Amino acid sequence: MKERTKIEMKTKPLLSALLVIILLSLCFMPTALAAPEQPLLQISSVTFNPATVSPGKEFKMVVTLTNHGDYDAHNVTLDVLSQSGANDLGVFSMVGSGSHFYREEIPSGESATIEIPMVTSPNAEAKNYNLNLQINCETSGGSVYNFTETVGIVINESESMSIVAPDRFVLAKNDKGVTPINFEIANFGSNPVRGVQVSVSADGVDFSKDYQYYGTFEKDDNDDFSADVTTSQSGEFPGKISVKYMDSFNNERVIEKNITIVSEEATTQTAESGDENFFQKFLRVIFGIGA
Repeated sequence: MKERTKIEMKTKPLLSALLVIILLSLCFMPTALAAPEQPLLQISSVTFNPATVSPGKEFKMVVTLTNHGDYDAHNVTLDVLSQSGANDLGVFSMVGSGSHFYREEIPSGESATIEIPMVTSPNAEAKNYNLNLQINCETSGGSVYNFTETVGIVINESESMSIVAPDRFVLAKNDKGVTPINFEIANFGSNPVRGVQVSVSADGVDFSKDYQYYGTFEKDDNDDFSADVTTSQSGEFPGKISVKYMDSFNNERVIEKNITIVSEEATTQTAESGDENFFQKFLRVIFGIGA
């Protein structure tokens, strides 16, 4: 009897200690978060069409709403309120249907998409903007719930650099006997660009230079590209002007323009054709010799 009593006395403290350990472990175990007993609408994704939003261009913001609540959401509305920090939409404007959007129902655990057509101001600065959205819904019993969301929209630069050049260059010798082509490049965008470089090429045509590096172009800056052209035969020669640069988001941009170089006769130059001496120029001007 004494042996059994000793065993029971030892067992009771062990059971008590084990019970305390179990209770403590339950206290510190993470509990699973249950879905709220209401509709809970949140934005699960935002995409843009086209993917790049540019100044002065229309786009669609595609918002996906997901109902994480236990209850179905009825009479769902989404309102585009304002640009953060402003009283209105700022550099954005709505297109077509206005700023109020409606979905009849989003069941619990399901999603729905809303397409929001918009347009940016041509003068919008390239940077990130935040838009304030208001989402409202009801339960089947008529209880109303409101949710606020903020969506970021990055406006990238449009094609800041432009090539100001004709589609066709008809070659003609100048008074030095050489045949030049000239065109202009300009920054018509709203931001400075860096590393501007120009190249020109055409099949069957040689250029005295086919590449030039310019560096930084501030807004409204422009510059000229000029090169002398030689061909061994007459005809039309397809070509291309390319401008490469880095925009203010450090994206490398390339713009191109297709051109045609028209030569009515061979324009191959001799080595001295572009470098007249004084006597040759005198004879040509006074007597027309060599003209």
